[in-house]
Amino acid sequence: MTSKGKLGIIGGMGSVAAAYFFKRLVELTPATTDQDYVETFIHNNTAIPDRTQGILYGGANPAPELHRSVKILNEMGADYIVIACMTSHYFIPELQKQSRAVIIDGIAETVRFVTTVHPSIKSVGILASTGNIKMSLFQDKFRAAGIKPLVFDDREQETYFMEPIYREWGIKAGHITGKPRERFLEGARKLIDAGAEAIIGGCSEIPLVLKPTDFGVPLVDSIDILINSAINRCLGKDSVLTQVHQQK
Repeated sequence: MTSKGKLGIIGGMGSVAAAYFFKRLVELTPATTDQDYVETFIHNNTAIPDRTQGILYGGANPAPELHRSVKILNEMGADYIVIACMTSHYFIPELQKQSRAVIIDGIAETVRFVTTVHPSIKSVGILASTGNIKMSLFQDKFRAAGIKPLVFDDREQETYFMEPIYREWGIKAGHITGKPRERFLEGARKLIDAGAEAIIGGCSEIPLVLKPTDFGVPLVDSIDILINSAINRCLGKDSVLTQVHQQK
């Protein structure tokens, strides 16, 4: 198998999630030799400011550093770029204007996956950052596809999403078991109780703590879907969307 496209990854949001992203890229690639894998460039840009703070609360703007990463990856010869942070997808229309490489929209790919692989699903619970939720990045695309999105209220969003990621005991501090996992499990179950027929893992940290076997409804991992789409494009497959393998 010959790789027909080169892939650039923008990471650093956070670094643990970026490392997991590359690991999954290797695991999901249908390869039997070293040469079968996708040629990949990773810019683990730890200078990118917090996306939720920048989008919603007047914090430092993430766009300049994202533009720098896109420029670097284009100069390295990437044909496709993926951003290992779903909240940063907010900036894709702006970033694409300066990029020769195609920046793949993992949110759009996630909606396509659900409508194709799980066509009977009519409501989904979304686990994503406050910036992502407030900007309605997943919600708008799911509504356009005729699927009802369910999200937490502000208090629940802080308790079941932001705290297990950002607190000193959270994922960005390197903790992926214990309290962070317990919070995410409880939050996801609340969304299921509210009527969610699937849970959307809409953040690069989600697959670090939640597994498909955790629930009686599908856990749709937007990171795996984004990676799978990138692999298919780089290997020149006709179909961008295929069933994502969930071995973890």
